[in-house]
Amino acid sequence: MVGTLNLYLDSELSYSWREVSLVVSKTQGQGSNHACNIRTWIHQFLSRGVFPLHRFGQARSSILHDEDFAQAIQLHLQSIAKDGYIRAQDIVDFIETPETQQRLEESGARKKKISLWTAQRWLHRMGWHYGKTKKGMYIDGHEREDVVKYRDEFIARWKEYEKQMVTYDNSSNIVSALAGFPVARGQPFKLILVTHDESTYYKYDRRKSKWTHDGDKPVPERKGEGQSLMISDFLTLEWGRLVSDDL
Repeated sequence: MVGTLNLYLDSELSYSWREVSLVVSKTQGQGSNHACNIRTWIHQFLSRGVFPLHRFGQARSSILHDEDFAQAIQLHLQSIAKDGYIRAQDIVDFIETPETQQRLEESGARKKKISLWTAQRWLHRMGWHYGKTKKGMYIDGHEREDVVKYRDEFIARWKEYEKQMVTYDNSSNIVSALAGFPVARGQPFKLILVTHDESTYYKYDRRKSKWTHDGDKPVPERKGEGQSLMISDFLTLEWGRLVSDDL
């Protein structure tokens, strides 16, 4: 910057503003892009008194080299990851906040916005990787003593009930037809199986891949996370779906 101003203001020389910046750039082993940077830095200093950051030997320097700036991004991502999933778009949005824009302006950064692809590269450089999360142990009570006891008793009772039911093959053909078994007053009847078919959809069930940091550790998790929506119906082989006459 000093060399450019000295040559441009020298009355014995007749260089234009663009020519003198290019001459100085050439003496530093650079080209026209660096000459443009020199002119930009001088304008910024004259208008706002802001010096550019020292970047010799870093032709493709990134603002991530600023440890304070990189730490601010990490804290922002970690706050999002606590309650959900981070995206590369989160970095893009963070860069566009007024506070970050002011910080970039004061540092003399040429670019005030980044692309989604750049945000993804930044995530990798900061130790984040996209993929399936590491699973910890499941928290479930299916092996508790009382649960095992109930399951065994249920199966034993079911085997007795099944003897009094009509059974079908995979093509819905009757395998065994029962006439029922007698009860009080000689009225025979048979057991009709009514199944409760349900599907439960959880908020995060479909999210198997996400950005995770190298320092993340597997944590215990429950089967199914977040709010849920259950869709259910009662079904029978003999009558189909059970519905109310009022519907």
